[in-house]
Amino acid sequence: MLSDITPVLRKIAYQQHLSAEEARRALNLIGDEDAITDPQNSDGMYFLALTFGIMAKGLTADELYGFVLSLEDKSVSFPLDIDPANVTDISGTGGDAIKTFNIGTTASFVIASAGVYMAKQATRGYTGTSGSADVFKELGLDVFTYTDINKVQECLKEVGIVAFYTPAFSEHFKNRISFLTKLRTIGLTYPTPWHLISWVYSPVKMNSRVYGVFSDQYLKILAELFVKLSYRRGMVVHGVDGLDEVSNIGPTRVCEFENGQIKEYVVTPEELGVRRAKREDIESQGREQNIIDFFRVLYRKESGPKRDLVALNAGASLYSLGKSKTLQEGVQLAVSLIDSGASAQKLEDFVAFQQAKERLDEWKKKSQI
Repeated sequence: MLSDITPVLRKIAYQQHLSAEEARRALNLIGDEDAITDPQNSDGMYFLALTFGIMAKGLTADELYGFVLSLEDKSVSFPLDIDPANVTDISGTGGDAIKTFNIGTTASFVIASAGVYMAKQATRGYTGTSGSADVFKELGLDVFTYTDINKVQECLKEVGIVAFYTPAFSEHFKNRISFLTKLRTIGLTYPTPWHLISWVYSPVKMNSRVYGVFSDQYLKILAELFVKLSYRRGMVVHGVDGLDEVSNIGPTRVCEFENGQIKEYVVTPEELGVRRAKREDIESQGREQNIIDFFRVLYRKESGPKRDLVALNAGASLYSLGKSKTLQEGVQLAVSLIDSGASAQKLEDFVAFQQAKERLDEWKKKSQI
């Protein structure tokens, strides 16, 4: 009953934090209501009040943990006989101030070429000019219609990389996503707990993650969240120049977590072995150019700032997976995987599995490869 939400909202109004179970139950109750899709009726206002109130109060890791548990309650899981220590995803909150090409999508093929299973959650570009879903569609996989779990499992096991859109596997998520879309149409946009943790939950079991965030305000809270979710190792990153990735145009703030311990530090591009770039070197030039940049990095036609940016983020993931002893060595490993052609081969394998060679050939021609 939605009336059960009232005590929770009263607690938030008095600046009291929710327990994980309170946040979980509240989101489950509200999310089950079809009326959530209209923010102007009473039921939709519960979702608005819950999310707006928590952000105004100041959220906690326990509250985010409850929201992730709610996602898990309503989602699916992809059972796999793969060691979780060798599976990962590279994703983040989006909403960064600098719009770039698809860094995480490009990095995902580099990471997979190291023998890692990459379970890439993908969606369209809500805040940028293109999203990971746009790139994968050009590779023969439409994540919004790719809803056969067996196919997802088969692609991941045979190729080592797959992309999917987790909400597509559950009717429950349509209400929440429709509600956020409605808020945008009436001009009421604000960061919600949903934005922060949309891609934290993965239906694929894994032990390590690299997760980018649009504001350093949420670095430690998200690191604490991954610890609560029993991730063994990983990092939450924020490029202080406005990126939700490891940055090559300035310092990056990092919250690294390992076996329940969290340490915070700052790294610079120079420390990680790449040249500092300018903002205009990495900014997006539109959807088509973003996809061209994706191909040119993987096929070794781009060896400048965009390649460096991919290597930084792939390297962070490889380090978190234990493939290198230091973050710097992880970046070097990522560069070597690109330079050896291994990452391009992984892309070729993926396209072959999706039976999309003709489309790949068209993009290679556009990309002058």
